[in-house]
Amino acid sequence: MSGERSASINLETQTQEGLPGLLQWLEMQKGGVATFYEFQRRSLALRASHGRQAGLLRLLADLSGCFADEFDGEPLDLSTASQALSQLNALVREASGLPPGDVEGLIALTNRVGLADLSVSS
Repeated sequence: MSGERSASINLETQTQEGLPGLLQWLEMQKGGVATFYEFQRRSLALRASHGRQAGLLRLLADLSGCFADEFDGEPLDLSTASQALSQLNALVREASGLPPGDVEGLIALTNRVGLADLSVSS
């Protein structure tokens, strides 16, 4: 029960911190399939409190979920996992660094995320 409570508190803290909190969490992960599912869950949880970035967060969640679905129950080699995690980190790092009024930057990044595929090298 305390593990569930701790996970809930961590998610609440990360939700309050927004994309920087999500990035901080992601940078501590090792890149297994569970990481990508958890990233999907956390991204979707952030949408409600971060409406300006809701579309971007949804696309990041979908990108991560599609990758996890592709390898769920299948072997995920270290090279593929590392490349996918690195690519996802770069996208979230860029998103968390966007200035609040940079609408063009947000649209450009959203389009790049919409075209991204974590299972293919960039």
